[in-house]
Amino acid sequence: MRFVILMGLLSLFGQVNADPQADHERAREARLRDEIRPIAEILHHIGEQIPGQVIGLELEREKRTGQPVWIYEIKILTPDGRRLEIEVDARDGHILELEDDD
Repeated sequence: MRFVILMGLLSLFGQVNADPQADHERAREARLRDEIRPIAEILHHIGEQIPGQVIGLELEREKRTGQPVWIYEIKILTPDGRRLEIEVDARDGHILELEDDD
């Protein structure tokens, strides 16, 4: 589980933007302002609902219903080999969208 979380964090900071330091700071500041939940908590919550291995993770700021919202985009490889893309509200861990990439 620690490996999965570590890989998720590395992906998070490497894919959000071209500047990893700015990405790290944006995510840290959002966490300090309580705008997002810790990624370990989100991954634990999602893992209880959807079994599989995290193969990708991004933190994005999107407009939804006219308001900017932090979204974790999590890619999971399920035990039966399917690839899922899950969009999660980073504030509360609620699944917003689940797509089968196959």
